[in-house]
Amino acid sequence: MSATRKILWGAGIVVLAVLLGAAGGCAAHRRPSFTADERRLLNQPPLPYSVSVVAWDAGTRAKTSQNPEAYARTLADVSIPSRAFREMHFETSGAQADLTATSTGTYCNTALIPALSIISLGIVPTVWQEEECQGMLLRSTKYPDRPPVRIDVRFKGTAMMGWACLVAGALPGWSWGDIRGDSAYHERLRLEVIRHRAEIEGLVAP
Repeated sequence: MSATRKILWGAGIVVLAVLLGAAGGCAAHRRPSFTADERRLLNQPPLPYSVSVVAWDAGTRAKTSQNPEAYARTLADVSIPSRAFREMHFETSGAQADLTATSTGTYCNTALIPALSIISLGIVPTVWQEEECQGMLLRSTKYPDRPPVRIDVRFKGTAMMGWACLVAGALPGWSWGDIRGDSAYHERLRLEVIRHRAEIEGLVAP
């Protein structure tokens, strides 16, 4: 490799380090864990229903100043990967499924500014207790007058930002990235769906 190319590679690495460092380096979080009984429940097959994740109806939109599409998309990002149902998709033009799922508007994400990590370019880690929650209301498309079934999932655990995350994320029980994208968090939602199986079956039963 020529001297010029080495200099360019070195400069590129420095720029990348500065950009990542300004964002806190990287992020890691402690993953949700499960008991043996919960693992047995998670081994059950998905509920045999199709579900459309939809935005709030006009009446609900009129009562809130929040973005309905944003809440629906966030719910879809967590619930679809959970594989709690036979089929689940995000719908923007009407529901064509056994059930509809709408967000409850729950929000508990712990937002903070990692000042020391930013100033130190990620060398000084930021550690905090991260909380994430999600709620959805399941309704029958065939029997819309039946009361909806509410599903709530909540998790609180240690999170970290900074270059130390490169090591922390590789430890047992830890992972890199955001808790909302963690498969274990998706399984927490699936677990709650399974626990409400009888109520959900009541939504679609003749």
